[in-house]
Amino acid sequence: MREHLEKTEKENEQPQQPDMNLLSNPENVTADTNNKVSGASEKSSEESSEERSEENSEKNSENSKLGALLKNKVAGTGSKKFDDEYVEDDFKIINRLDREEIIKKKRRRKKTLRNFAIIFFVALIILTFFSNTIMNYSLPEVTTTTVFSGNVSQKIRCQGSVEISNDMDLTVSGTRTVKEVLVEDGDEVKEGDVIMTFEETENEDLKEAESTLEDLELSYEKSQLRASTDYTDDEVNIQNAKDALADAETALTQAKADEASLATAKTEQSAAQEAYNTKNAEVEGLQAQVDSYQNLEGYTGDVDVDALIAELATAKSELATLEATLNEKNSLVTELSSKTSVADAEDEVTEKSQSLDSLQRGLTSKKQSDSLTAQTNALDDADAVKKIEEQKEKIAKLKEADDCKEIKANGTGIITGITAKAGDKVNAESPIANIQLADSGYVVTCNTTKKDAQMLKVGNEATIENIWSDDVQATIKSIKADTSDPNQKSIVKFAVTGNVQVGETLQFAVGEKSNKYEVVVPNNAVKEDNGGRFVYVVNAKPTPLGNRYIVKKVEVDVVASDTKNSAIQGDLSEYDNVITNASKPLDNGQQVRLTDN
Repeated sequence: MREHLEKTEKENEQPQQPDMNLLSNPENVTADTNNKVSGASEKSSEESSEERSEENSEKNSENSKLGALLKNKVAGTGSKKFDDEYVEDDFKIINRLDREEIIKKKRRRKKTLRNFAIIFFVALIILTFFSNTIMNYSLPEVTTTTVFSGNVSQKIRCQGSVEISNDMDLTVSGTRTVKEVLVEDGDEVKEGDVIMTFEETENEDLKEAESTLEDLELSYEKSQLRASTDYTDDEVNIQNAKDALADAETALTQAKADEASLATAKTEQSAAQEAYNTKNAEVEGLQAQVDSYQNLEGYTGDVDVDALIAELATAKSELATLEATLNEKNSLVTELSSKTSVADAEDEVTEKSQSLDSLQRGLTSKKQSDSLTAQTNALDDADAVKKIEEQKEKIAKLKEADDCKEIKANGTGIITGITAKAGDKVNAESPIANIQLADSGYVVTCNTTKKDAQMLKVGNEATIENIWSDDVQATIKSIKADTSDPNQKSIVKFAVTGNVQVGETLQFAVGEKSNKYEVVVPNNAVKEDNGGRFVYVVNAKPTPLGNRYIVKKVEVDVVASDTKNSAIQGDLSEYDNVITNASKPLDNGQQVRLTDN
């Protein structure tokens, strides 16, 4: 493009001849110019409206000027000046069009880069938006409510059906076959009314009871044949062990004495050996002198050889005595060295002592075990005697009631729970019907949680919420653990007086009056773990893409609660948002999303 511009400038500097075809036909020049202008106009349609307007006005002005010059030329009114101006203007227009084309290309390139940048940032924003949207959908969804101030009633509510307070089971004394049932569930009976009759059959329970008594008595008699315990052998072994220990201790004393004597004998042996060695050296010296003089024939010197021989004889006699003493000492040392050492004697004493202790512990343990066995046998014997007596009493009752042909009501009330019909066999002591005694009052049994039951006490008065009569009153009669789930559930029994019907449902409210509290939340907002009770508070954290919601775990104390709300104390205040429900388990500091509603 730059070379083209330079070429165009050089051409503009040199005079050029106008195109004769254009001069001869000005309409062609005008058309050609208009085509260039129109082509440039089409290419510049992408520019702004203001730029296109200015360019078109300039081009129209130039075209008008060129058209006028061409018309003058054709009409013969032109001159050389006109020709020069025409040629100069023509090249200016063409040069201007080339420059405009270059500028347009630059603008298009800039516009393309700008469009790419816009598209990039728009795509970045869209991807960021969608990534946040996807992340939000993966977060736990939570439902929140605002902490508020309000009343907490501290009342426990429950309900149950009215029942007779006291009842009585009807049983038979032995196995019977039902002949006829004379009443139905719900019938009112009076004391002495016949409930059902039985067939005349042999009492199988009596036979079984007598057979059981025989077995019990036989077992007791066998238990009395136990052999008595004899400890004679154990005591003899212990005495022998004591004697062996005494002998070992005596041997230890003797070993210690022998060890002392051995030390003395070794000292004396050493002294005798030294005296013997000295005397032996003396004898050897005298013998050498005597031998040297005796070898000299006709010796007549000054030395008295006979005296020297006499001295040698004396020294040999003394040496023999010392040798005898040394041999005696050696024999004594050898004898004492062969005796038992103190260490061996001590080991023997230890072994005998341990053996004695083992035998004594064994006898003690045996006596303790036998004592426990004896005590157990005594308890078993006492239990056997008790069972025999109970069985005898049972047989006596069965014999007394053996002629039972019917069972009667033992109180006035309503018959319930009849379990037998004509032809059925009923067993002894098994309830066959129940009488709810009319004069015993009414009770209502309610199930509640162990936590709620801990807030109640026996004797608390209860409000009956579905009866408006003042003559119906209720108090807590008993509170017991529910055997189906004693760690979590309790059974509360209410004593009810007044005009109520058996089977009627009563709704109770028990507890303190309501009080006003500053910080109250729904019960399901309060959680509990090993560290105690807490709530999850949601805090909003502003970001360029909107708020993020972060969970904060706040430990609390529950000061009061009812069936719906709890009054709490902790590091939170009114208008904080607490979580009541969550789609996933939560952790402190975790990001969550709120439900749409």
